[in-house]
Amino acid sequence: METFCKSDVRNFFKQNFTFEPEKDWNLPSDDVIFKDPLWVFPTLQESKTRLNRTKSLLDDKGEEWREHTARINKTKLVINYIRKEIRPELLTQAWCIFYEILSNYDLIPNEIDNFKSLHLCEAPGAFISALNCYLCNDDRRIHWKWYANTLNPYYEDLNIKNVISDDRLIFPTLKYWYFGEDNTGDIRNPNFPKNLQKYIGSEGAFHLVTADGSIDCTDNPSEQEIMVSELQFAEMIVALHNLSHGGSFVLKKFTFFESISICKMYFLNCIFKEIHVFKPCTSKSGNSEVFVICLGYDGIDKLGSYLEKLNQNYKSFKDNAMFPFESIPKSFMAQMVKCSNLFVDLQTKTINENLRLFSRPFSDYKAKLEEVQEMCAEEYLERCDIHQGLVIHRLESFKEQIVTSSHDKDHRNGKLLTFQVLHETFENLVVSKSMLSPDILNIERRLDVCVPKDEKRKLDNQEHDNIPKDKKRKLDAQEYGIMPKYEDRRLHDQEWYFIPKKVVEAMKGNVDRNWLLTGKKVHRIQNSKFCNPMLIDLWNKISYRDEINIQNHMPTSHYYWDIDLADLLLKGSKEVADKFCIISMYLKEKELDNDSTLIKLKRVFNKCYNCDFSTVQNDEVKLPQENRIIYINSICWVESLNQELKIKQDFTEVLCKAIKIMKDGNSLIICIQSLLTRYMAGIIFMLLSLFEKYQCLLPDDEAPAFCGQMWILKNFRKSPYTSRVIDYLESIIHFKAPEGMEILETVPVETLCGNEFYEYLLDLNNNNIQRRLSSLISVEKQKL
Repeated sequence: METFCKSDVRNFFKQNFTFEPEKDWNLPSDDVIFKDPLWVFPTLQESKTRLNRTKSLLDDKGEEWREHTARINKTKLVINYIRKEIRPELLTQAWCIFYEILSNYDLIPNEIDNFKSLHLCEAPGAFISALNCYLCNDDRRIHWKWYANTLNPYYEDLNIKNVISDDRLIFPTLKYWYFGEDNTGDIRNPNFPKNLQKYIGSEGAFHLVTADGSIDCTDNPSEQEIMVSELQFAEMIVALHNLSHGGSFVLKKFTFFESISICKMYFLNCIFKEIHVFKPCTSKSGNSEVFVICLGYDGIDKLGSYLEKLNQNYKSFKDNAMFPFESIPKSFMAQMVKCSNLFVDLQTKTINENLRLFSRPFSDYKAKLEEVQEMCAEEYLERCDIHQGLVIHRLESFKEQIVTSSHDKDHRNGKLLTFQVLHETFENLVVSKSMLSPDILNIERRLDVCVPKDEKRKLDNQEHDNIPKDKKRKLDAQEYGIMPKYEDRRLHDQEWYFIPKKVVEAMKGNVDRNWLLTGKKVHRIQNSKFCNPMLIDLWNKISYRDEINIQNHMPTSHYYWDIDLADLLLKGSKEVADKFCIISMYLKEKELDNDSTLIKLKRVFNKCYNCDFSTVQNDEVKLPQENRIIYINSICWVESLNQELKIKQDFTEVLCKAIKIMKDGNSLIICIQSLLTRYMAGIIFMLLSLFEKYQCLLPDDEAPAFCGQMWILKNFRKSPYTSRVIDYLESIIHFKAPEGMEILETVPVETLCGNEFYEYLLDLNNNNIQRRLSSLISVEKQKL
């Protein structure tokens, strides 16, 4: 650090390797693809051992280490310097990386007026934002068309370790994003390349394809290259299917130790005119991230059946090498070793320097560090030609602030939270994989206490028990940025909410089967646009454990606050209780025996009619004609802590029939365990549009985890579009999805989000799952 000077700063921007092709670098015959077993090259394996030995020095490092490396990052000030000059749509480290790549390599052909780009594994969209700014800085008037793909942040069966839920750019530009026919966004599906071509149609091929994909390797960082190899191979296949002749491809890579990477690099060298490996200065120097810049694509026509054969057989790469070792020239292997060692040396040097500084007081080198950081930021702006005169044309329909499910106003990283929950270090993360229930519950306990961040590590069981109950109820999830900090919003207040105008306006339009979106069947809710994913992750860790006995979490009495539900329904009405009747629609008659809410209502409303919803239309003539209060308790339908996916069909059918028998002024009570999927949120959205006002009650703090939400909808209003809603619900009920597929979305996610309904549902679900999680932990800890 002491000897760092201006020339060192310039060298920091020149971390790259360029392959120099030789005459014998030719594609092997397609007959040998994936025929030989995996092979190893000893020299590169030695480099791998050397790197992993250095990385292992960090296994016992936790949050303090991450704060240290962030503090001493030489390019720490780059984002702030950029923000002073311009304000891109999505300014992140990835934005800086790609803008630096664009400034160093000719990725946009000079002769092109209509430029097309495709961005794979792109969430949250920083490469798109960077390219937009770069094109605005180009003197040429280029018409730009782009498409993108990523793991779908709205698909509920994706693990939050893999999906990025930040949709600030995705949401307003959703029509340009393709998530595949299965709606997951996973490009590893062998049919993805052809399905993408079909979706894009005449818009392909593309002049530029970028691939910024990775997966969470925190469980096994020493094998990052192998763990990411399948995804990176899929990215390459999709790119080569969609690149135009002469086009460019930017692929994120990590290390080059294994045969799968060596073969891939040789393959790219055979089909592109230039291959560069570049480590941007804004890419964290302590990690293995590099970018392979491929220029001058030979074109898919030249490859012929070669690419198709790769696409058909690449799944076998776990057992077989793409090419035999003998088919790769020695001259290429020599350059591959040189390239690999260059970046291994840079990474090990950084780690060792960071370790050396970690043991020293920050004050010893603070002044010199800040000088270096300023020099790097100034050098970046100069090299990338970023200045205040740059006028940015915003991406279509982009809004600077889009509410996301994370409400991450403090920009806390969800993956960082995972580490913190699991005791912060890699060593403890490894231990956690074999944890039993007592250990898991003690870990989750940390999210059940509201204390200042710097006091978290000091808590022991005794301190936890001494914290007042009202403090515990808040959870420190707010501190992590999980929960929205709306002090003035209390979901349990007994006040009616009028139906938002946007809900009614949305339903006045065309409600038809075009809204239906199908995709891969969801087996477990691991992610949700309508609840913070970290809360769902914590819930799943406990609720799906084999030792959980559902009977320990079933309700035995009324738990929906200490209110008079009947009085709530009668409030504001000119009619007395005798003029109302309760119509309870059930699946199985035994549900009615222990339904404490229904029993309580019957004490006030003497007229009560119980009906099996499957025959309710036949009984219409028998139903009382007084002011109807229809009661549906779907929580009783299935004995499960995770029942939302199991009741979708029945829930839709019972609501459809309920709407058919409703008259103006009627009310509806729905008890439901959760509302986390696009499917169920859409059903409630449509339902709300038919009423004047609503409110939702959550169980009190003593309620068991089985309980959920109680929606009360008042003053049914038969509108001109009611019949369309009924027809649409019936089309959902009778829809036959292909095998392995199902309806995922009943109302477009663009319609569901970005309004008051979404804000309300997000807060509601966060509070609901938080309370259920607290109850679940409490009961299970008492058992243990």
